[in-house]
Amino acid sequence: MDLGFDSLTSAIILTFFSIFLFYYLFLYRSSKASHSKEAPIVQGAWPILGHLPLLSSSQGPHKILGALADTYGPLFTIKLGSKNALVLSNWEMAEECFIKIDLAISNLPKFDATQHLAYNGAMFFFSSL
Repeated sequence: MDLGFDSLTSAIILTFFSIFLFYYLFLYRSSKASHSKEAPIVQGAWPILGHLPLLSSSQGPHKILGALADTYGPLFTIKLGSKNALVLSNWEMAEECFIKIDLAISNLPKFDATQHLAYNGAMFFFSSL
């Protein structure tokens, strides 16, 4: 049984597929990446040390972080060793992080050992608040 696909139909299907693929690979992915909610990461981190050599220069760390804030904005990420650290240089953002959404940021993970050994997180060191 012949389906009746000729070369024109195949060309139209291939054209629509290639337009869809182009849209997905370039336009859709780039629009999702531009709405990312992550803070910008400072360039120039060393593989294991991160930005620690940058902070150990002759200037004070407050001056270096101030210069980075002028470059990257009031909220940016640096690497301290192998861990990321969020730097806030604006008092409004610091107030929002430490007063308004404090519970969402400072929540510690729940472990079974915390429930059994620390009286369900009642001890100060193991508390989630």
